[in-house]
Amino acid sequence: MPGRTSPRGSTTGRTRRYDKSRSASPPASERNGAHPMRRTKLHSVLGMLAALGFATACDSFLDPAPSDVLTPENFYKTSADAVAAVNGVYEQVKWSYWLGFWYISDIATDDIIAAPRFGSDGHRMSNYIFTSTEWPMGDVWGSAYRIINRANAVLDRVPAITMDPTLRDRVLNEARFLRANAYFNLVRCFGDVPLLEHEVTSLSGLKVSRTPVAQVYALIVGDLQQAAAGLPVSYSGADVGRVTSGAARALLAKVYLTQQDWTSAAQAAGQVMTSGRDSLLTNYKDIFKIATEITNSESIFEINYDGVLDPGSGSVHTLFSLPSGFPGGDAYGLMTVAPSLAALFDSADTRGRNATFIDTGYVDALGDTVRWSDPPAKLGPAFLKYLDETDFENMHTRAWVKQSNNWIVLRYADVLLMYAEAVNEGGTATAGTAEAALNLVRVRAGIRPVSGLSQAAFRDSVRLDRRREFVFEGQRWFDLSRWGILNQAMLAKTTELQNIAPGETTVHGVPSNLLPLPQPELDVNHNLTQNPGWQ
Repeated sequence: MPGRTSPRGSTTGRTRRYDKSRSASPPASERNGAHPMRRTKLHSVLGMLAALGFATACDSFLDPAPSDVLTPENFYKTSADAVAAVNGVYEQVKWSYWLGFWYISDIATDDIIAAPRFGSDGHRMSNYIFTSTEWPMGDVWGSAYRIINRANAVLDRVPAITMDPTLRDRVLNEARFLRANAYFNLVRCFGDVPLLEHEVTSLSGLKVSRTPVAQVYALIVGDLQQAAAGLPVSYSGADVGRVTSGAARALLAKVYLTQQDWTSAAQAAGQVMTSGRDSLLTNYKDIFKIATEITNSESIFEINYDGVLDPGSGSVHTLFSLPSGFPGGDAYGLMTVAPSLAALFDSADTRGRNATFIDTGYVDALGDTVRWSDPPAKLGPAFLKYLDETDFENMHTRAWVKQSNNWIVLRYADVLLMYAEAVNEGGTATAGTAEAALNLVRVRAGIRPVSGLSQAAFRDSVRLDRRREFVFEGQRWFDLSRWGILNQAMLAKTTELQNIAPGETTVHGVPSNLLPLPQPELDVNHNLTQNPGWQ
């Protein structure tokens, strides 16, 4: 299957842009730990309502709405309106993976060491000493519910449009997939969350209580089962990049895996494997090349960013992760790869040195050796994964949100490792052995295949390869949480920090395998309760 980047909707314009700079650190607001998003009220009920585009009761009934103003009542009329509406859901998905998500999924893990130049918010997340008031909680929560409400609007309103039934079903199933993905991120982060199945059009509709996880998962599974059955297997032309039936099955496998429904997880992953539409790329580094994003046979679902054609809507994970002054002074260098993680890569592993990280001089495309100046080497190797030396913006500019590296949500290596894990834990094999699936990933990486391992040893091998394969891809925190070893991993990071950076803030024990609900939500909605350990 060709690479699946999300189709474009209109630019939201909610990001703040910064002037191109060669300074050695991010904007002052970030250095002080006050990310611009924290100054918004998007995480409160009122702010959430405004972000969803609802009007307030203060408009006078004497001021009739102009006939040319789009409202839900006069918008959902044609098939073009239906497609535009679901494109708007994709557009919000872009922002849900933009910044707060990887603060949680990667910064707050044992994979990443916060460099001195990282703001105080980054250090709190990296050291796991954050509280419910930290902005990434509200960012992830608010972004997910904006996706959900947009998807609910599509599901509520598109069925009434007179249009081609095949196109209508496709639009509805796209909305189901995107809603399911948003709810999946919510339940993995927070556990019980409010379950909203229809468009919210009033303040009272947001003052809801938390719904048990089992009920939320029932909606997620139902949405994905319908999407898997009803979505196309592929697209052509301008529609390339929309979610497919394969993407729905891959996400369904991850949902089942998280629930420890091993047989269902193996079946869903096995369906992707036997479809013959996806394959591993030969070269690990090619997965992250900008030029191959649309044609990448390994990518199953990815978020499209293009800061050149759509200024202000580019990605930032490259800008934050790549080292400062290397090459061309293009990034902020806010993090390093933990030395303990770097040590897990065999010298022959093509995913390690010069792919995920670098600890020596780098020979660029011009044949010049370039060295980075910061952060200190003792904090760990410099991050390299998203460096694309064939892309000018990626190499030579620090313009805020001007990078074009996509964010891959699901790829085939993940499907193979999910299948291997599920079958090893007792799931029925439907697409070959667990060993064969794991070895496809290992052989691509240039390391020897496994053979004859016990169940426990095979489990350890899968977990190790998931860590090495998906560094800074939004996977680590969720894996640690579902395996129940998050606290163990972060306590080990405490020891590592004390050894490599004396005086660095000590990592605290993890209060829970869940995150705290954002405090602003609790402040305005007294029907919500905080997760244990975070009160």
